[in-house]
Amino acid sequence: MTTAEFAVFSSVLRSELGPASLPFIFKCLLRSRAVFRASRWSQLKNEEARMARRVSSSVALYLNLTGVVGRERALDITRQIVVPIGTNEQLRNIEAWGIASKSGMERLMAFYDHMGRAGVGRFVERTLVKASDATLRYEVKGCFFHRFYSDAGTPELTQLFCEVDREFFPRAFPDFTFHRGDSWQNTIAYGKDHCTFAFDRIDSAATPGPHLKETHHDRLPVQGT
Repeated sequence: MTTAEFAVFSSVLRSELGPASLPFIFKCLLRSRAVFRASRWSQLKNEEARMARRVSSSVALYLNLTGVVGRERALDITRQIVVPIGTNEQLRNIEAWGIASKSGMERLMAFYDHMGRAGVGRFVERTLVKASDATLRYEVKGCFFHRFYSDAGTPELTQLFCEVDREFFPRAFPDFTFHRGDSWQNTIAYGKDHCTFAFDRIDSAATPGPHLKETHHDRLPVQGT
């Protein structure tokens, strides 16, 4: 966990738990290690295992919070932490992968390519459905987050990474409307067999996706990078 990530983590928990947040964070760190050791990824020594080790912290956080505030509230608090952290990590990747100076479809396709080589795209099955100057469509099967969270007994946490997408893509690619077709729930997290990723250039004649009602998490604004 980076310093910036810990700042988000501790800020939210301080707001929710007050002075009890510090011992609570320590318990989460201990439980995170136990979650990872109990997973099938603990037997692996590769990049996917390193990702699993990181994601274990969100399982520990959620389970520990459930014991304090109940499942529904625990999911909301975990959302306030995971969504900003996940969004900011992706925004940092734009810079780290050297594509920040690009624009339009060139920038979007460069990100797609890098995700397959250095991002979570390495751990899923992606199918490129359509790519043109104005539109991009692809599908994802075998979602890593769904596999990990399902094994940990917390499949509902997968939805938080769907929300990361909704926060990240409009910020990183303002020339495009990001959508998932006719419903934001067209993802594995909501029971579909694949996740839909669809982008329409805003100034093109391509038919954009539906403008669905946004759900904003304004208790903790997304932190700048």
